[in-house]
Amino acid sequence: MRYIISHLVFLICFVAFVHEADANMDLQQIIDDAGEGATIHLPAGTYEGNVSISKGITLIGDEKVILLPKNPEEPVIAVTGAKDVSIQNLQLRTSGTGILIKNSENVQLSNVSMNHVYSGVEIYNSKQIDIRQVAVTGNDQDFANKRNGIAIYDSYDLSIKHNKISKVQDGIYIENAKGITVKGNRVENSRYGTHFMYSEDAEASENKFRKNVTGFMIMMTENVSLFNNDISYQNGFNGTGITLYEVKNIEIQKHTVSGNRVALSIQKSDGVTISDNIFQMNQTAIESIQSGTNQVVKNYFVGNLVNVRSDVKGIQLQENYYDDYAGIDIDDDGIGDESYVALQSFGQWMVRKPVYQYYVEAPSVVLLNQIDQQTNKTAKQLLVDETPATQFERDKAFHFQFHLPQLIIGLILTIGCIAIWRRSVLI
Repeated sequence: MRYIISHLVFLICFVAFVHEADANMDLQQIIDDAGEGATIHLPAGTYEGNVSISKGITLIGDEKVILLPKNPEEPVIAVTGAKDVSIQNLQLRTSGTGILIKNSENVQLSNVSMNHVYSGVEIYNSKQIDIRQVAVTGNDQDFANKRNGIAIYDSYDLSIKHNKISKVQDGIYIENAKGITVKGNRVENSRYGTHFMYSEDAEASENKFRKNVTGFMIMMTENVSLFNNDISYQNGFNGTGITLYEVKNIEIQKHTVSGNRVALSIQKSDGVTISDNIFQMNQTAIESIQSGTNQVVKNYFVGNLVNVRSDVKGIQLQENYYDDYAGIDIDDDGIGDESYVALQSFGQWMVRKPVYQYYVEAPSVVLLNQIDQQTNKTAKQLLVDETPATQFERDKAFHFQFHLPQLIIGLILTIGCIAIWRRSVLI
C-alpha cells in the first residue's frame, strides 16, 4: 500500500509541475504562469517573442521547436536574476543575440542551435554555468560586424563542453573569470578559437580549432592548463596556433600543432612549460618575444622551417627531438652526443621582421644557419639543447586518416588512366 501511495504522490506532483505548451500560446505567458521549479515542454512549432526568465524553470523543446524574436534588437531568451534554470532542445532564429544570462546561478544550456546570429550566448556576473552541445553560426560579415559564439564576463565555475561554433569573432571569449573548463569544443572560420582575458584557474582539453586566425589567444591570465588539443591550419599571414601574452604559470602538453605560420608565440611571459607536444610543418614552431624563462621539454619538432627562435634568452630546451639534428648517439641511450643548436641568426631576425620568412631557404640563409650551428654549440645560454632526443616515435608525428570515398575515386582514376594509356599504345 505504501508503494502505491508513494507513486500516486509522485504522479500528482509530476502533473502539477509539468506543463504542455501550445505553439499558438504566448510563451512568455506560459513561463510567467509556471511555478518555481516547473518543467515546460514545448511541442513542435514556431514560437514568437523575446522570452524573459527570472525564476527556476526547465524549458524543453520536445521536437523541432523554433523561437523567433519579435524585436531582433533584444535577445531571444534572457535569463536574469534566476537560479536553477535549464534550457534544452531549441532552435533560435535571429540576426541579433541568441541568449543572455545575467546575475544568475546554476544555468544549463544543452542542444540549442542558432544560425546567422550577431552574437550567440552572452553571460555576465553569473556562476555555475554549464553550456554543452550548443551550435552557433555567425553571419557572413567581417569580424568587426559580429560578436562571439559564447562570451563570458565576470563569472566563475564555468563548464563549456562539446559545442560547435563557426563564423563568429571569437568562438569562446572569457574575460575576468575563474574556475573554467573548456573541453571538446570545435571552432572554425573565426578570429580566435578561445580567447582568455584577465582570468585564472582554467583548463582546456580535447578542443579542435581549424581555419581561425589564432587557435588559443591567452592574455593577462594565470594558472592555465592546456592539454591534448588539436590546433592546426589557422588562416592567413598572422595564423598562429597558440599566442600567450603577459601570462604566468601556463602548461601546454600533448598537443598537435601543425600547418601554422607560428605554432606557439610567447610574448612578455614567463613560467610557461611546454612538454610532449608535436610541432610539425609550421613556418616557425616556437617564438619567444621579450619573455622570461620558459621550459621546452620532450617535444617533437618535425618539418618546421624554424624550430625555435627568440629575441632574448628566454627559452630552455631539454630532451626535444629535432628532425634536423645531425649528431650521433654512440651509446644508444636515446640522447645525442652533441648539443643541438636551435639558435639561428636569421630566425632571430624573422622575429623582428616577419617578412624575412620569404628568404628562409635562400642559399645564403642556409649557409648562415650552418655557421650558427658550428659557432654556437658551446653557448649554453643561446637556445642550445644539450640533451637532444634521437629516437623518433613516428606514430606520434603523422596522423593518417583513411577516407574511403577518396580511395575509391583514386582507384577509378588510376584504372582509367591505365586503360587510356594501354589503348593509346595499341593504336
